Amino acid sequence: MLVAAFGILYVSFARAGLDEVTNDEKYDRLRKVLISYQKINQGNDFCYRLPESRTLPNNPLYFFKKIRDDFWIQFSKNPIDETRIIVLVADKKVYESILMYEDKTIKAGFWQENMKKAEEKIRLSREVVNQLPKSDLEVEQLIKKVNEAEDFFNYTLEQMKLGNKIVRCHE
Repeated sequence: MLVAAFGILYVSFARAGLDEVTNDEKYDRLRKVLISYQKINQGNDFCYRLPESRTLPNNPLYFFKKIRDDFWIQFSKNPIDETRIIVLVADKKVYESILMYEDKTIKAGFWQENMKKAEEKIRLSREVVNQLPKSDLEVEQLIKKVNEAEDFFNYTLEQMKLGNKIVRCHE
């Protein structure tokens, strides 16, 4: 009975946090980490904004964070918000992977597995956004966001595989 009570409480907190996170993501208030990258076939450097993440997959409490993220995706009110949340979760996974990649005491398998999960989320965001009407301006902007997230992911993964440093903007 106690486990069920805590489960209900956890779901309630996750749902309450979803509205705030959706609003913050819509107005770009969560993305505070600036990482430099280059778009394919362009020589210019761009800054991609990632959300912060403090709990990494090698932490025993990460399980709760994963459940919360899954709840956020499932409880999203509409496909536009769902896509925003999926991209946010994917970007968090990329940032977590960068932090683990930079920490040489953490085995490479952790960041590699996390990048696979980020790639799955990016694929899922593309599936959801592709079902939306393309004539909507908000959907057009969301498609650009998914494309940019995918470009950044691909660039970052390539740099990590090559053993290159991940550069912060203004470094």
